[in-house]
Amino acid sequence: MKKLDLIPLEDADKLVFPEEFHELTLDSPALKFVTDFKKHHPAVLTASMSALDAAQVLRTGHLSWVLVMDHRGDFIGLLTADDVSYQRVMQCVAAGQNRGDLTVGDLMRRRNRLQQLSYQQLRRASIRDVLETMRRGGQRHCLVVDVDNHHVRGVISAEDVTARLHMEYPIDRPENFAELLRAVAAVH
Repeated sequence: MKKLDLIPLEDADKLVFPEEFHELTLDSPALKFVTDFKKHHPAVLTASMSALDAAQVLRTGHLSWVLVMDHRGDFIGLLTADDVSYQRVMQCVAAGQNRGDLTVGDLMRRRNRLQQLSYQQLRRASIRDVLETMRRGGQRHCLVVDVDNHHVRGVISAEDVTARLHMEYPIDRPENFAELLRAVAAVH
């Protein structure tokens, strides 16, 4: 058995995050940017959690998204930092909802409305391909699904990708219904 030495943590030692490393480019393999659930447990909240508490969890955890589960542990949606933003909460308040009563379930993106990318397709794609597909579809977050096994394998977040690449890649929502239909058709 090899003897290892325990050493104290120094004041200069700091936490590092993926976006601090620069070895990736737009031409890097897309799978390098997937938060793969076979390798990492996803951040999860329940639909009944207060929206204000969820916003705090996202901020303090440096998270751009979390998965949402129901009381049985079934995957029911995705919550993003945009979903619990001050502007979004104030829209709900203006519509008559009490700010303190808002829950994750009120603001999340429901499972049946989420877009997905095939894990099999991502094996042959660059992150540039993925970002362009997401831009055309007006999607800032996409599930990654192993369609052969019906497994939700992960998530790709444009915000996470651009932070890791130290760049901007604007993805805007389609402006009208016709543009939305074209964007959805382009994703499929």
